[in-house]
Amino acid sequence: MRLAAEKIDLDYGGAEPVLRGFSLDLRGGELVGVVGPNGSGKSTLIRALSRTLRPRRGAVMLAEHDLFKGRTARQAAQSIGTVPQSTEVAFEFTAREVVQMGRSPHLPRHPFAGATARDGEIVDRAMAQAGVAHLGDRIASTLSGGERQRVLLARALAQEPGVILLDEPTAHLDIHHQAQLLSLVHSLAHEDGVAVLAVLHDLNLAAEYCDRLALLHGGQVVALGSPAEVLTAEHVRAAYGARVWVRRHPTNGRPLILSIPEDPDISDGIDPIPALGDVLVVCGGGTGAGLMLRMRQAGWGIRAAGLNIGDTDLEAAEMLGAPCVLEAPFTALSEDAVRQIEASVQTAAAVVVTDVPFGRANLANLRAALHAAQADKPVVCLQSSDAKFSDRDFTGGEAAALWDELLAAGAILVTDGDGVLEALEPRQSPQPSRGDDVF
Repeated sequence: MRLAAEKIDLDYGGAEPVLRGFSLDLRGGELVGVVGPNGSGKSTLIRALSRTLRPRRGAVMLAEHDLFKGRTARQAAQSIGTVPQSTEVAFEFTAREVVQMGRSPHLPRHPFAGATARDGEIVDRAMAQAGVAHLGDRIASTLSGGERQRVLLARALAQEPGVILLDEPTAHLDIHHQAQLLSLVHSLAHEDGVAVLAVLHDLNLAAEYCDRLALLHGGQVVALGSPAEVLTAEHVRAAYGARVWVRRHPTNGRPLILSIPEDPDISDGIDPIPALGDVLVVCGGGTGAGLMLRMRQAGWGIRAAGLNIGDTDLEAAEMLGAPCVLEAPFTALSEDAVRQIEASVQTAAAVVVTDVPFGRANLANLRAALHAAQADKPVVCLQSSDAKFSDRDFTGGEAAALWDELLAAGAILVTDGDGVLEALEPRQSPQPSRGDDVF
């Protein structure tokens, strides 16, 4: 069944509409998520699509009929089931009695008409689907918010609708029941052909379960499309005013949204264009994440030497917009990767080597740093004062030999991030000694 909003304006009697010119085509077989910050018009949209709030302009179409002109409220309820945001139940009904209310639009409209055996079977099935069959005799007002939410979903299922509208259905649910509920409505869409629209606050749940997303802000659509098309860092920033890091889920490839703390040192301390030159950072395993951020804030451009996909430092570098030489997970740096690293050495203003462990897989990074030092390019090596290089050499001594050559070739040895920044800024601090001297 098709439910469509066609250029609708919605308001509550004020001068400014809550939604302006909104259009969305919802069809059977898909789960569409509506996301956006508080006050963006998400719940207002549900009211219009459920025939509760008449649009000031535009139309809401159910199949070929105008929902407000060509369908009565009873007819609309036979096709559209709604799970509201509020879970309050005004009277002392049992959970089963609440679910039975979902059959009301289908009951004959004459005195003494009651539910049939088939109606009872439909109620039983709806309660089983929503996982509330065991709550049937409980008074609804005594249930938890999450239990009432699932009872209201069962009520909507009992309507046997072609369209289901859910307004923040996971708000009162724990993580297990969130997944259970969204898996259920996803299967209703994909297996039973129901058209499902859900207002969601959790962007990661929306990304995981929804086929399409509509991102609202200020009463208008910021983006409409697949989760990957909608949930970009730019769109989230525009709608929510929040900085996020968008990754790909490791198992399903869907967007995975991670918030970046609104710390002024992080949010506002990075100029879009580095004021200083590019530094090639040899790192891995999280040894370079914090240092790369500090260097970027200091005005240096950042590049990362060879890193395996999935490495924490790769994720940090990508968050900072730093070019990286990539290699497949758990794989030694290939000849092509080595060529890219050596090319980066040639164009970098300096090279920084963190206290990353070295094995056969990443030894080419250390060798590239040695080539930089031999070419009289500034190289800064980080190692804490109480550490020994042998503790992070997993090559049988080959890495240690390269390390010694690197220091002999004039690399600067420092013990912390402050030392790295000082070594990279010789004009602002005394020129550090070379070789085995330690800051």
